[in-house]
Amino acid sequence: MKKMIMLFSLLLAFSCEDIDDAEGTNSLVGNWEMSNLGEYANADCSGTIDYSGWAMASAFGMKVTMEFTSDGTGTYSVSALGETEDVPLTWDESKSQICLMGVECHTYKVNDNKFTIDTLDEALCVDDNDEETSHTDQSSCEAAGNNWEEAVCTQMEFTKE
Repeated sequence: MKKMIMLFSLLLAFSCEDIDDAEGTNSLVGNWEMSNLGEYANADCSGTIDYSGWAMASAFGMKVTMEFTSDGTGTYSVSALGETEDVPLTWDESKSQICLMGVECHTYKVNDNKFTIDTLDEALCVDDNDEETSHTDQSSCEAAGNNWEEAVCTQMEFTKE
């Protein structure tokens, strides 16, 4: 009888390990909350990261979350000033990629219960209404009386809830 109980215990232990391994293949499945947001010193996503903007935004109650389901879909939510906006997302663990609204895709890196995404915003020219213009360089942009916005790389860090 003791051998049967021991055998059953071993089988149960191994079957639980298999379940854990299967869940491990979907490392993003679940709910994640933004824990930091910062701008790199350099537009090529290098150098130190300035997190002061996130400190200010979170002090005023801004909350950003991502929910990932096992079928490769999910939701990106931003809450601030009593308003919430949800954006659908897809994700592909084999490519380490998250796509917002099916078009804006970013590579992510997972480290234990955190993941990060670096996003690069190209330099652009905007008019007084903050609308992008057709100017492709700083001198022609400013000569037309518009504002040139430098390229910037931002890092978002999420922690599993």
